[in-house]
Amino acid sequence: MSAFLGPVHFMLYNKIQRQNELLNEIIKAGEENHWVSDLADKLKESCGENETAPLETVIDENNIHNWLNNQVSIAESRMALALKLIMEKDNSLLDKVSDIFYSHGVAARLDYADIIVAEELFNALNMYLLDGMPCDGGIVVESNDGSEIVWSINMQVHTPFYDKAGISSQIFLTLRDRWLQGFFAGSFNIDYARLSENTFRIMEV
Repeated sequence: MSAFLGPVHFMLYNKIQRQNELLNEIIKAGEENHWVSDLADKLKESCGENETAPLETVIDENNIHNWLNNQVSIAESRMALALKLIMEKDNSLLDKVSDIFYSHGVAARLDYADIIVAEELFNALNMYLLDGMPCDGGIVVESNDGSEIVWSINMQVHTPFYDKAGISSQIFLTLRDRWLQGFFAGSFNIDYARLSENTFRIMEV
């Protein structure tokens, strides 16, 4: 491991990979069901592609922050444009995309099947969901007493990518809510709720 790379860099890179795993599921469903022709090629042409090789083999160690920031921007841009192109084809297809978000959340929860503590599950979420660079303050914890956590999303991290794509970032929030519903669906002792457009809560019951 490079002396310049720390755990936070690997965590962020993994979150980028996980978002693209979700996007790849959407692309696959789109290809199989003829949602958008050549969606993967269109995303590559307009947004580029994220690196997938081990981080230490591809990162610019002389410019770590900017390199990772660029990878975040690529991932966000790809998701926003994919949703736009799918909506342009047929707005009702968002229901099917929503199902993919939900299923991906369910699958992610399996990695933490033994965890039933709200605070630990909240930390697990931050191993999956991409909210900009760590310094961007993408997640704001409003309250946390260990058994009940309320947090909000700093939409300044996400909105510019959806503005550029020409769609509302509220679409992103709704789909994220579905992912979270899936993640907590199997938690017998955790109640999850979306309190407002960009504020969420989990609590032990």
